[in-house]
Amino acid sequence: MNSKKYLKTGYDLDVLLFSGLLCVLLLNITDLAGASRKKGVGIVRSKHYECSDEGNFNNVHWWYDWQQSPDHMHSHHHCPADVRAGYVPMVNGKHFDRGINISANAHYLLGFNDPDRRDQANLSASQAAVMWKELEANAIGKILVSPAVSSLDWLQQFMQQCHNCRVDHVAVHVFNCNAHEIMRILKQAWDRFEKPIWLTEFACPHTTSANDQLRLMREILPLLESAPYVYRYAWFASRWMKHLDGGNTVDISATLIKENTVELSALGHYYNNFMH
Repeated sequence: MNSKKYLKTGYDLDVLLFSGLLCVLLLNITDLAGASRKKGVGIVRSKHYECSDEGNFNNVHWWYDWQQSPDHMHSHHHCPADVRAGYVPMVNGKHFDRGINISANAHYLLGFNDPDRRDQANLSASQAAVMWKELEANAIGKILVSPAVSSLDWLQQFMQQCHNCRVDHVAVHVFNCNAHEIMRILKQAWDRFEKPIWLTEFACPHTTSANDQLRLMREILPLLESAPYVYRYAWFASRWMKHLDGGNTVDISATLIKENTVELSALGHYYNNFMH
């Protein structure tokens, strides 16, 4: 009698364990279904950078650091050699003379950053077109993303002057506090070039209010997720450095990691946790 009772109890326990496991699996599947495959983050390598910075963002699909490889900064900060999944390299036009050395594992390659800005790469469309040929020769088998610009006119000139060049996707920067205005510009980029759009830098400029940043983020993330022409996006940025934008685009209110800490800011938590 006791034996039968024991067997029944054991059976019930097995059912209970199986049911619990099934619930966990279903929850994981639900989480995966809501996880964005567009959302990324720009990791700033400032003096306050910590090895855990990119790892803090456990709910982003990709990341970049405006460099060809994270190896130098990882070595400089004595970080572990392993690189967080989803890294996308960039050939920065500012440092083009240092050569191109892209990982064979890279699936995408981002082009020059801000060539249309004097305080950044500062390249004419014709200069960039000549340099693009060399970049393309070193990126066989990778999806090439255009120079990342604020000026669509500059990008159009580049496309016209880069004869027989391969440009698979288009990257743009938009700093605006109006979500619908940002989307209008992205749609304009799609209409002009008819290539998948990467919004690799965006935030609310000329404000010191984290509430302004959060308001924009709440409004625009669902729009970016639902727009079929938007392929990927990355908020600007993990940490703030004045030299990144001359100090005249965004300030510390837009950062996703608290200054002088390794903790996500309230803005960073919202961005990381956002599910489409």
